Amino acid sequence: MASNARRKPSAPRPARVGWLVWALTLALLVGLVWYASGPLARDRGWLVDGGSPTVDPQVIAQLHPDPVRLGAGVIDPVRVPDAAPADPSLVQQAMAATPPELPGRYAGAVADLGGGPLLYDLDSAAPMIPASTLKVMLAVAVLDAVGPQQTFATSVVSPTPGTIVLVGGGDPLLSATSTSYPYAATVSPPTTADLAARTAAALTAQGVTEVSLGYDDTLFSGAVWHADWPAADRQFIGPISALVVDEGAAQSGVESASPSAARTFADQLRAAGIAVTGEPTPASGAGAAELARVESLPLSLLVQELLVHSDNFIAEMLLRQLALASGQSGSFEGGTAALTAGLQALGLWVEGQVIVDGSGLSTGNRVTAGALVKALQLAAERDDLAAVLSGMPVGTATGTLTNRFVDARSAPARGQVRAKTGTLDQVSGLAGYTPTADGGLLAFAFLGNELPRDQDSRAWFDHVGAALAGCHCVA
Repeated sequence: MASNARRKPSAPRPARVGWLVWALTLALLVGLVWYASGPLARDRGWLVDGGSPTVDPQVIAQLHPDPVRLGAGVIDPVRVPDAAPADPSLVQQAMAATPPELPGRYAGAVADLGGGPLLYDLDSAAPMIPASTLKVMLAVAVLDAVGPQQTFATSVVSPTPGTIVLVGGGDPLLSATSTSYPYAATVSPPTTADLAARTAAALTAQGVTEVSLGYDDTLFSGAVWHADWPAADRQFIGPISALVVDEGAAQSGVESASPSAARTFADQLRAAGIAVTGEPTPASGAGAAELARVESLPLSLLVQELLVHSDNFIAEMLLRQLALASGQSGSFEGGTAALTAGLQALGLWVEGQVIVDGSGLSTGNRVTAGALVKALQLAAERDDLAAVLSGMPVGTATGTLTNRFVDARSAPARGQVRAKTGTLDQVSGLAGYTPTADGGLLAFAFLGNELPRDQDSRAWFDHVGAALAGCHCVA
């Protein structure tokens, strides 16, 4: 089984401390009225303040009849007051009452989200296969290096009269149309249709009605598939290129998605009234005059889409943007070198950690639970990293946590735990944060390796999250 992922378009695939204490009320009646009042619930997520932490999954289902649209909201980073510190002995008691339920190797760490030492330590320095919890580390590093407002442009240039080149800028969510991104109801990525219309307008203004089209995807280099990824896992991610439309949908059997992107653009250009001769071919756009461009969503929103949907393609595209921002080549090798160096500079590196890709699809990655908790604490400390926290899925409500915390023992986590999931064969993980029942705010990370193949190992991780959410742990 592959890491939490979304196969385009249908398969399974936002902050200072205490912002969750904003509005911790999800008692059934208040929750229904609040959500029904408009798009606020989608924009802000399931934020609760006091009252019961329990959200009936059937209520969630009624509020979200379309699972494809569930959890695609974007939450604005906000400042909030500090939460009350937790008592280590009380946290440890809660964990002692929630031991692992299946054989395997486990590691865990819990701390106040606002900073400070670990309150609970279960082999927290042991390097473990992180699966998709690695995306937390990537998100912190790329926001630190690139900045939350950075965008990535897709442009059209004209090297010579009658010749244009479509130049890829590594936008992971460049879409063919305004509706082709599955979560377009809540975020609006740029489209090649819009770029074609702008290009046609520029060409028409010059008196040009016919062109030949080239495409330039040389911003990125190297392999488009990682050697560690089993062929079966290619269904969870498209080929990596600086020029890809719709995340490489239906491109799992090709070595480059760029020609398909260029053909899509050519058809849209024709529909906009410009004749395109022949087939698009590779070409250089370096130094040529620009005709038109579209800008990606800002990095903060890309990170939120990455985390809430555990999007492997966004992860690998952002790994390359991190590489370029760090002076490395836009390749797997450049990206992993940049991520390793970035984590070292941020104080998130532990001996034995290994970075192999950006998505966590490789079983060669190694990260510690302690480092994941420190990354979450850092995100809570710095405004420019706020999207790491605001992008987390919400228990039983959004993204990859939509169908988690569904048993009775997990009830305290519903609507409260925000966390990044991780799943591979014999690997499971959960890293995030939660308010406690008495006003604390805890960061946590739990990883399991060598888990049974024939049993669903995720229940224990749900129970741990629920134990922290329901804990009366404030000193």
